Amino acid sequence: MKKVVLSLIVAVVIFLVSAVYAQAGTVTVEVSEIKEIKGLISVGLYSGEKGFPDKGKEYKGKDVKVTAGTVACTFEDVPDGTFAVGVFHDSNSNGKLDKNFLGIPKEGYAFSNNASAIGTPAFKDASFEFTDSKTIKIKMEY
Repeated sequence: MKKVVLSLIVAVVIFLVSAVYAQAGTVTVEVSEIKEIKGLISVGLYSGEKGFPDKGKEYKGKDVKVTAGTVACTFEDVPDGTFAVGVFHDSNSNGKLDKNFLGIPKEGYAFSNNASAIGTPAFKDASFEFTDSKTIKIKMEY
């Protein structure tokens, strides 16, 4: 009897784990209209309003070396849900978005849905629903 119960528990656990992994997919972000072929493109995938679009507060983040006017990066094992992407061109590779004395960015930046480049858009304006796999195309603003 103990073997039957143990076998059922193991079967249920395997089923639940496989169901969770089956729902995870990939988000590919393609960033175009990069002006200078130098530095890094910092890409952040955000899962909610909190922390959007601050570097270091993303759900997942990557820095991609700029080798052409368009770069791409892929985030794997992303669960279904609502996400937004924030991107900036770290042309001097110092790990931050440089701004002038008025707080206006001196480096390129962009958001999913190509949300307004005038000020920081709200999460809801840049967000998208994700299931399975998706490619997000973003145009850099300078």
